[in-house]
Formats: sequence, structure tokens, C-alpha cells
Amino acid sequence: MAKKTILQLVQQLGEGIGSDEIDELDETIEASEIATILEQTVTEIISRKPWKFIQDRVRQLDARAGGSTQLNTLVIPTDVTRISCLRYRDTNNTDVTTFIDITYMEPCDFIDFVQARNSADTNITAIANSDGVLINVLTDNTPTRWTSFDEENVTFDAYDATVGTGNLIADSVIIADIVPVIDYTDPAATLKIPERMETLVFNEALVVCNYRLRQTADPRAAQVARRQHISLRENEHITNKNTRERTYGRNSRSGR
Repeated sequence: MAKKTILQLVQQLGEGIGSDEIDELDETIEASEIATILEQTVTEIISRKPWKFIQDRVRQLDARAGGSTQLNTLVIPTDVTRISCLRYRDTNNTDVTTFIDITYMEPCDFIDFVQARNSADTNITAIANSDGVLINVLTDNTPTRWTSFDEENVTFDAYDATVGTGNLIADSVIIADIVPVIDYTDPAATLKIPERMETLVFNEALVVCNYRLRQTADPRAAQVARRQHISLRENEHITNKNTRERTYGRNSRSGR
């Protein structure tokens, strides 16, 4: 089944509350309000839990700002909410392309680790982070440690100057939770969520539309939304689904 567009969802929500026919997202004040409620509903539902569809996504880090002197940093993409694994190309291995896991360290431990290095060594350069703290960075090796001081940038303990000027986005791989970026001003855009979640979004948005725009309640929509939320919570995974019988604290007849 084809996923509904933003305009189609707004039109159906408008029909659900007895609104005038909607042909454009900003056609009337009410149409704009419905679109806003749809956006708020999607954002709220996605923030409820770490849904499987946002987990374990693979991508690269972003480039630091042009002219930045922090050559040992790369930028965390704005749609990333959690990094579970960071890998970097092993520049020491020139025979084959391999990526190695980079160990995360808490900021205080990372500072202790890099400041224990001798800044007078020829393969060490002291780079100031955004707060002016000097970090003794190896300039002839693949990084082995990383941290983040601001939840916006990744700071590495090393980069290989023979490969490039600082750490390179093409050499980075992260496994992360990534929230979908949705353009709610584009009538042809879709929600970028699982199709099964659209029913939940629609019915919860319909409840809010009725309450805000019509000052009425829709018990049926609320009931469907609750059932859909429970169903998604219990049966979200399409792959690697745990099929073991749920006992909810009771012993099953089979004794499992």
C-alpha cells in the first residue's frame, strides 16, 4: 500500500473534523493548523521510545566548518540522537580498506588520556577545542579514542596527516539512532515512518484536531490510537522478532 502524502493526511484529517475541502497545505488558517498538529503528533510519537526504525542506521559524520582549526573533529549530523558505534578507516593498513572500532571515552577520561602525551614530540600537535583546552593530538596515526564535549562534535585523539588535513568524513562510519527529517511544507512528501505507524499518527492527530479546532472529543479515534500504539509497541520489529509467548508475569501452561 502506497504511503500517504502530507497533503493527503491533512485532507483526511480535515474530512474527519468536518472542515472545508483542502487543496493546499496553507490554503486556510485551519488547513495550516491541521498541518501543524500533524507535525507535532509525529514528533511526539517518535520521541516516546527508541523505535526500531530509527535505530542502527549507518552513515558518516559531517564535515567541520570551513576554516576550522580543530583538525581532529568531525560534526555529528543534526538528525542523529545517539551514536552506538563509531568506526574509522585504518590508515595504517595500506593493503586493504579496513575500518576499526574507535573507543568512546568520557570527556574527563579523554582529556587525561591525551594530556598524558608529550607535546614536544614531533608527531604531536596541541589543538585547542572550542573552550580553549589544549588536546595533544597524534598526527601520524589512525584515531583510537573519541569523545564529545558538546554533543554536537566528535573529537578524536589522532589523525593521519599523510592521508589528509585532519580527520576525514569519508573515513568515518557511525551506527546511530537517526530521526527522520520531514519537510512538512512539501505536500508531496511522506512521513518517513513505517506504514503501520501512520494509523497511529492519523488517529492521535484526529483526536487533537477535534479537541483544539472543534472543542469536541472523538472516543473512537482515541480508542483506535490506543490500540495501535499497543500493537506497535509489542510488534514493531519486522526482522529478528522474538516470538516467545508473552506471559505478562503469569506462568504459561507449557512452563516456559
